[in-house]
Amino acid sequence: MLRLHIFSNHVRLFLPAIEEEEEFYSIDQIKEFEYVSPEYKEWLADLLEQGTREPPPSGEEDESQIFVKFFKFHKCYDLIPTSAKLVVFDTQLLVKKAFFALVYNGVRAAPLWDSTRQEFVGMLTITDFIKILRMYYKSPTVAMDELEEHKLDTWRHVLKDQRPLIYINPDASLYDAIRTLIHNRIHRLPVIDPETGNVLYILTHKRILRFLFLYINELPKPSYMTKTLRDVRIGSYENIETASEDTSIILALKKFVERRVSALPIVDNEGRLVDIYAKFDVINLAAEKTYNDLDVSLKKANEHRNEWFEGVHKCKLDETLFTIMDKIVKAEVHRLVVVDDEDKVIGIISLSDLFLFLVLRPCGEDGSPDGVASVRAQDIRLQESISQSERTSSAEEVSQTIPEEEEDPTVEKNTQDDKSENHKDDSDTSLPDSPVIESNPLPNENNMFREVTVTGGGE
Repeated sequence: MLRLHIFSNHVRLFLPAIEEEEEFYSIDQIKEFEYVSPEYKEWLADLLEQGTREPPPSGEEDESQIFVKFFKFHKCYDLIPTSAKLVVFDTQLLVKKAFFALVYNGVRAAPLWDSTRQEFVGMLTITDFIKILRMYYKSPTVAMDELEEHKLDTWRHVLKDQRPLIYINPDASLYDAIRTLIHNRIHRLPVIDPETGNVLYILTHKRILRFLFLYINELPKPSYMTKTLRDVRIGSYENIETASEDTSIILALKKFVERRVSALPIVDNEGRLVDIYAKFDVINLAAEKTYNDLDVSLKKANEHRNEWFEGVHKCKLDETLFTIMDKIVKAEVHRLVVVDDEDKVIGIISLSDLFLFLVLRPCGEDGSPDGVASVRAQDIRLQESISQSERTSSAEEVSQTIPEEEEDPTVEKNTQDDKSENHKDDSDTSLPDSPVIESNPLPNENNMFREVTVTGGGE
C-alpha cells in the first residue's frame, strides 16, 4: 500500500476514487522489495539461461541477452513496494510551497494533479525549480516576486509546456520502462493504474538497478562484466562540464540547463576532483530560503547541504564493470566521476549510460556513436546535426531543444523535468556574504494536507 500525500490550496480537492484502509505503514516499515527466496533465484537463473547455448542469427553472443531477458521477464508491478510514500501536488498550489514540500518530504519529484480535468498532467521536478530561478533571478537585491505568487499551473503556461504526461502500465515489462526512461531522457516514470487512474509509484533508474542486484549473484554472468571500464567504453569522456569552488550558483544553474547535465564535478586549479554540485543540491535553496542570492559560490552553497546529500563518488578506468555497478548500488548515487591516477576528472558514467549498454545495446536500440555507450554523446551528436541542418536551411527558422541527461523534449511529459531549456540569465557579479539560514521549511497557511492509502503492489 502507498501512503499518498496531497498538497493543495483547494478547500475541496477532487481526487480519483481511492479505497481507504485503516492501517498505515510507518515510514520505518517501508520495504524496499519483497523477500526473494534462494529457490526462486535459482529457478529464474535456469530460466534465463535456457537457450543461451545457441547463438542468434546475428552471430552476436547470446550472453548479452541475459539482462535483457531478465528485464523483459519482470513487470513494473514487481518494483512497487509493499508500502511507500507518494507526494502529489495540485496544479493550483503555489510554486514556492511545492518546492518546500519536496524538501519537507525528501523527494525529488512529484506528479501534478489537475482537479478541473480530473487527471494527472505532468511532473514537478528540481529542474523546474532551476528554470524558475534562471528566469526570474536578477540580483541579490531584487526579490523574485513571481516565485512567491505563481501557482504551478501558471508556471506550466509560462513554459508553454503542455505535453502529455509520460507514464507506464504496472503490467508493462521493466525492459519497456528502461526504454521509455532512456528514449525520453527522463529519470522518473510514473506507474499508473489503468483502471483507477491513480499513480501507484515512481520508477527510477536507481530502483531498477537495485532490483537487478537482488539477483545479480545468481544470474549467469556475461563476460563483459569482468572487463574494465576502459574496455567496455561506457560513459562520457569528452567536453566534461566542470566547475570550481568559486563558480557562482547562477552560473552552475546555467550549465545545468544549457549543457544538459545533471551534476558538475568541482575541481581545483589542477583539475583534481574536490567536490560535486548536482541538481538535487539546488533544492537546498528552497529549504533555506536562500534562492534570492544566487551569486554565492558553490563552496559556500555546499556548506549547507542537507541530509540527503549523496556524496562524491568516483571510479577509475581500470575497474571492472561489475565493481562500478556495485559501487553505484551501494552508494545509491546516479553517477560516478571517472578520475585518473592523480584524481583528475576525465569522465562521468551515469545510470542512463549503464542501462544503454546493458539493455538497449544488445537489442540494437542504443544508437551510440562510435560504439560508446553514452547518452550525452547521443545528445551532442543530435545537437550538432540540428545545428548543421539549421545552417543549411534558410527557408525558415526552426527552434529546437535537445534533451539533456534527465529529460527529453519530443513527446514529453513530466511537465518540466528537463524540457524547455530556453530561459536567459547572465547574472555573474562579485560574491556576496554567506546567505542567512532560516528554518521551518514548510508553511501551512491555506495549505490542505491529506493522507490516504492506495492498495496494490509489492506482493
